[in-house]
Amino acid sequence: MKRLTLDAGDADVGKTLQALLHERVGLSHSRARGLIDAGGVRLAGGHPVPAGEYARRVAAGERFEIQLDPQRRYQPKPKERPGRGYRVVHRDDDLLVVDKGPEVLSVPTPLRDEDSLVERILESERARGVRGAALFPVHRLDRDTSGLLLFARTHRAHQELKALFVDRTIERRYVAVVEGRVAEEQGRFESRVVEDPKSLKVKSTTRPGEGREAITEFRVTERLPRATVVTVRLVTGRKNQIRVHFAEARHPLVGDRRYGRPSPQIGRAALHAASLAFRHPADGRKMTFTSPLPADMRGLLRRLRSHPA
Repeated sequence: MKRLTLDAGDADVGKTLQALLHERVGLSHSRARGLIDAGGVRLAGGHPVPAGEYARRVAAGERFEIQLDPQRRYQPKPKERPGRGYRVVHRDDDLLVVDKGPEVLSVPTPLRDEDSLVERILESERARGVRGAALFPVHRLDRDTSGLLLFARTHRAHQELKALFVDRTIERRYVAVVEGRVAEEQGRFESRVVEDPKSLKVKSTTRPGEGREAITEFRVTERLPRATVVTVRLVTGRKNQIRVHFAEARHPLVGDRRYGRPSPQIGRAALHAASLAFRHPADGRKMTFTSPLPADMRGLLRRLRSHPA
């Protein structure tokens, strides 16, 4: 049994306990949660940290005592879930394409104590008897965004697929419902975007040398009395890019609480990753996938068409 003592300093204030274990002990996020659930983390001289308190915020001066068995595979306790939140669209030796539902995290994050899509898929792969199952995210979707997501299953495929993103040869199209009437039939947003380190919100900047290039193209596909349906093509893929560009154009996505306002018509930002096309990393053949609008967005459009007020 390995015993460690962690003293939280000023630089650790506000971090989650899960993140502290990840950074200071070198545990994966999943193993850190499993260690907490197993009672292996306690405040100095106190009781073990309760199971499930992965997102407990660390205060300066706190001391944690860690008891860790290096040979043990610590796993978080399973949570009750109404469903897996995804369906597999394509699987082969090199890659996996899934259709993600809304309200599902793409990848693990220390900011939330829920399991991610990556963890759910790996759990399913192991249940299928796949030995040494691995999954490498090639891109991400926001938690609220539904639709197609691409993963690599080998290091080689991951590097080659990432190169396609750098070369901008992967085609990604989204369907979005935005507030108000978009005047142009089609258009293009170009800016440089930065993320606020405190709020984690993204915005465009005009300061020389700051930010990363963000390019979004769109085409209007339907006009409603109080909203516009657009098909969006991502040229670059920055965090929250579509949401930020339309919000800054005074057409925030319907239901976008972060960059716009909540809507009684839908419980999330109305954004869906509808199509994905790329060359297969193994043999170069063209791969094209589409995803229909999910039920909540179909319902939103139905209500907007029949009850525009």
